[in-house]
Amino acid sequence: MKNCVICEVPLNNQNKSKEHIIHNAIGGSLEDDEIYCKTCNERYGSEQDKAFVQMFAPIVARINMHKTRKTKGTSYSGIMCDQDGNLYTAIYKNDKVVKLENSDSKYVKYEKGKFKTLYHHFKLDNDVFKLGISKIAFNYAVHCGIHACCLERIFNYSEKKLINNPVIIPFIPMTLFDIVMEMNPVERIFHAVRIFNNGQFLYAYVELFNTFQYYILLSEKYNFTECCNIDKSYGNIIEMNEPLDRDLLKSVTPRDYKDVDIIRSQYHINVDELLEGLKKYHNYDCCNQFKQVEMLFERIGKTAYEKIRKQSYIKEYKKLINQHYHSIDFLNVLSSFGDFKMKSIFCQTFQFYTIYDDDCVNIEKYKKNLPDGTNYSSSICKGLNSGQNWISYGHMKFHILVNRFG
Repeated sequence: MKNCVICEVPLNNQNKSKEHIIHNAIGGSLEDDEIYCKTCNERYGSEQDKAFVQMFAPIVARINMHKTRKTKGTSYSGIMCDQDGNLYTAIYKNDKVVKLENSDSKYVKYEKGKFKTLYHHFKLDNDVFKLGISKIAFNYAVHCGIHACCLERIFNYSEKKLINNPVIIPFIPMTLFDIVMEMNPVERIFHAVRIFNNGQFLYAYVELFNTFQYYILLSEKYNFTECCNIDKSYGNIIEMNEPLDRDLLKSVTPRDYKDVDIIRSQYHINVDELLEGLKKYHNYDCCNQFKQVEMLFERIGKTAYEKIRKQSYIKEYKKLINQHYHSIDFLNVLSSFGDFKMKSIFCQTFQFYTIYDDDCVNIEKYKKNLPDGTNYSSSICKGLNSGQNWISYGHMKFHILVNRFG
């Protein structure tokens, strides 16, 4: 039995709470119910999580996103113009205009076709963003079995809270191979989180929407001789591309109580929890017995269906990287380098980061080490500390993401 990482109360079926490693509101699928108790999860996460996911509202609203739980959507703002070039401030929700004001802050009736969106406001709050990224890294580290007391560079164990000044390093491509990988759009947008060590330094790598990419230092005291080297990762696709499979839904919807027992056991469904939800939100107790059975069977079927579909979105990080790798025409890339020296440098990095016989990316080196033997995050820090300005890389990645939506 595990304890809540905040209040240390033993977790049981009554008090444990499902926590999304990457927030559900931005498309994260991986859940763990052995990190927080219900009380701490509600108090610790509500306001902080809300502020974090709200920043991504303009992106989320434009993606046909898979979510494990339905959310109402978050409002966000942007600028529109009319045919005469006049500018207006618009409030959107789920990619629809819900309010429009002119330059004098007066209400204007929105008419489709008369106004055009110029851009959405993406309000990146550094403090909120750092805390949100830190929480993803912390959750995944605990999920991977690392005790919270061993994450001293991200979590204050005595005060039981994330620290305010974590070491967060933006990913910047340091080789030509990485530049090619990053500048080619992925087929389907995904999130990823990875935890690994370089000697005694323990890091998390978090990538959201294939755009926001950061290393987070978790510890400088990782005992790799005793605990062994660690490299665990998780990824999930966030774009839906499949319609409702009615045949599959029908096949996992019970026809009788014998089916209920089989499906409940096979898909690890808590029927008592489903009944609580039906009673609380669907007037279950007001229905006759026949209707109650119908409602319960339908809810069990939908729950089993979502569990099956969820697994189709969760992918190994290594497989996601290799899918992207195989989508790139590297011979064409090589021919685009007119300079022989550039071709030679690219070939060297290509050989370092790939396994020729298997035609795949060498995940043990990818985004961890450089060909000269240094670790990736340290090299980025040296570049940033020397005054190099790589802010344009972040802009380019954001531009690639926005261009997907037209």
